[in-house]
Amino acid sequence: MKPRLRMWLAVVAGVALVLAIAWAVILWTRPEPIRIAFANSLSGPSAPAGTESLVATQLAIDEVNAKGGVNGRLIELVLFDDASDPAVARANAQAIADSPCVAVLGHYLSSTSLAAAPVYKAARVPALTGSAAADDLTSTNDYYFRALAPVSAQARSVAEHLRAVMKEPKVRLVHTRDSYGKSFARGFAAAYPAEQLHVFGLDVAAGQIGSMGGTLEAAAQEPGPGVIVVGAAPDFSPDIIKALRRHGIKGTIIASQGAARESYLQNFANEPEEKSHPGFFSENLYAASSLMFDSAGVAAQAFAVDYKAKAGTSPSWVAGGAYDAARLMIDALKRAAVHHRFMGQGIQKRSDSKVADRDRVRVALAAIDSPKSAVVGLTGRLYFNANRDIPRPIRMGFFHYGRFVTAPQQLVRIDQPDGIDLAAEQEKGHVIAFEDRRYWIQRVVYTGIDIIRVSRIDVKQNSFNVDFYLWMRFAGDDEAQTHVEFPALLDRGAFDPARPIQAGHEDGLSYRLYRINGDFKARFDLHDYPFDTQQLHLHFQNTERRRELITYVIDRFGLRLADDGSSRAEDGAYSGLPLWRFLGLTYFVESLSSGSTLGKASLFGAEARTEFAGFDATIMLRRSSAIYMLKNLLPLFLLVLVVFATLFFPETMFRERVTIPVTSILASAVLLVAVNSQIGDVGYTVVVEEMFYIFFVLCLMAMLAGYRHEKLRDAGRKRVAVVSDHVAQIIYAGTVLAIIVVLYRRYAV
Repeated sequence: MKPRLRMWLAVVAGVALVLAIAWAVILWTRPEPIRIAFANSLSGPSAPAGTESLVATQLAIDEVNAKGGVNGRLIELVLFDDASDPAVARANAQAIADSPCVAVLGHYLSSTSLAAAPVYKAARVPALTGSAAADDLTSTNDYYFRALAPVSAQARSVAEHLRAVMKEPKVRLVHTRDSYGKSFARGFAAAYPAEQLHVFGLDVAAGQIGSMGGTLEAAAQEPGPGVIVVGAAPDFSPDIIKALRRHGIKGTIIASQGAARESYLQNFANEPEEKSHPGFFSENLYAASSLMFDSAGVAAQAFAVDYKAKAGTSPSWVAGGAYDAARLMIDALKRAAVHHRFMGQGIQKRSDSKVADRDRVRVALAAIDSPKSAVVGLTGRLYFNANRDIPRPIRMGFFHYGRFVTAPQQLVRIDQPDGIDLAAEQEKGHVIAFEDRRYWIQRVVYTGIDIIRVSRIDVKQNSFNVDFYLWMRFAGDDEAQTHVEFPALLDRGAFDPARPIQAGHEDGLSYRLYRINGDFKARFDLHDYPFDTQQLHLHFQNTERRRELITYVIDRFGLRLADDGSSRAEDGAYSGLPLWRFLGLTYFVESLSSGSTLGKASLFGAEARTEFAGFDATIMLRRSSAIYMLKNLLPLFLLVLVVFATLFFPETMFRERVTIPVTSILASAVLLVAVNSQIGDVGYTVVVEEMFYIFFVLCLMAMLAGYRHEKLRDAGRKRVAVVSDHVAQIIYAGTVLAIIVVLYRRYAV
């Protein structure tokens, strides 16, 4: 073996040994992860909800782990399947107590949560659920926390909605006689007049509902109009609803929060009545929900996009509750870790510190007990009350054509009355009071924007021209819902809310249709130009009525949207943009927040912010980079080939090897000025400029290669000169190929 070869082999072996040692050191010194148990219904009747919770929880865990975890430690989920069975949940709870897990996220059902709760309390394991709502879960266990309102509070909200919005004179309440159903009945009865309420109880034993026929027949045979409210957990409510419909009840049925999911309708899909008459069970079916994505804010909409990308389906309130619960748990772990760093305590992750670690997590969770210590969630700021619950706002929705959508009117709790003339607002009919609780009566406006044509995109002037329809459907005849403005509309006369092209009433709602054609101001992101993807925002806002009185929601029926809330139908609306390719049209609810006191003395000491409702439609377009480069950058590609050819020129063409790169720099500089004139002044470097700059460097390298070749030849080192040329050729070609590969990997679809 040649000495040189032996030397290279020794170098390679040494480098490999160093890398192996470094990797071993990294693995040896990497801190042990913080383990959290995820206990949920991953099989059994509630498996879809358990899977939804897992996806949402993993999203939250992935977010924090991508940022380095908690105090340098990653978070690891340890899965436990309770199979929707209380006995299995109790056995799993004991396994969790014996494991190194410092806390538990779960369970989905109240029955499984209640079965596991005594084990967690005995082992001092803090548990946090985003879905189990039975009151007894947290009221009797100081180690169990809940990221939503208890079922009694939810039931009270349903009762208040019936009184204030539906104004029902008579209600029949059907509830199960388990912990969940009793809590629901107690909360509902406390808020509804006893003389207008008839209560029917169903016995529950071993996961089955007993003596249902006679009880439900009595409820169905009650004379007169009225609404039937079903107070039962999601593992029982489908059977109750089926029986009620089969007893001839075609009117309104209101179910508890477990039914507020579109996948809930799968409970009816295989029934013969549903197959012969679609909607037999779900028509006039309402449900209360802590989160509804068609009327949710920006944070919830962003979460829905991430969830859809990971799971392939749209989320429900179950995913939202699981995500918020995970965020609360992560925040508690961070607080414990910070306490460890500065106080010498916190999560130690030693075999002898398990109980102490769990206690510190529980203390950190309990410390999230006020607006100042709150965690930002999908629907606002989250913090626990004295019973370790989070009284999240409840909204009412209903099923229509297989979709679960926000009902036309809602009650919005007034938590901070500072600066609000409640008496005046109550006289106007904007506020209603129940004992010490006051609510705004919120009008829901079903809104749609349908693009007719996008005729121009002017990147240099930061504007675009669009022609579109705008419609609104809402309860009542108050025109305040239509008094909106488009801040980015350059021609203010293009839209007058007082002049719709159509107005009337349809399906019990007021209807207004507008057609708007004008130029809109835009903010284009050109960092990736000419491989850029742009978003054209059509945004309107109502600055006359606060968001608690009016909110705009996505009209999923009128827009015929896909499950992810986006529209991909072009319909020729973008055919006038040859340099652009349509990607999709997305809608989301927006709001304008103001913390200004507007000079009112009553607001000087208040922390409340005023929010005004808004609505956005976002058109996503991608530039056709191949057409752009063919039209604008073909001279640059030819210059790249010409300069590359100079590296192969013979030594008799030394002058050309220097002058051609210089000429190419000048020519490409002129071309760069022309390209920049198309995009205007931007305060950053775009991709096309980086391409030119790299070409300038290659030209300089070609010049230096020619000069070095001539110097080496004059020195009589012709062989070295030839090698130098080969190296320059490889570097030049390799650089060009590397740029092509990078651009392709980054921007190719």
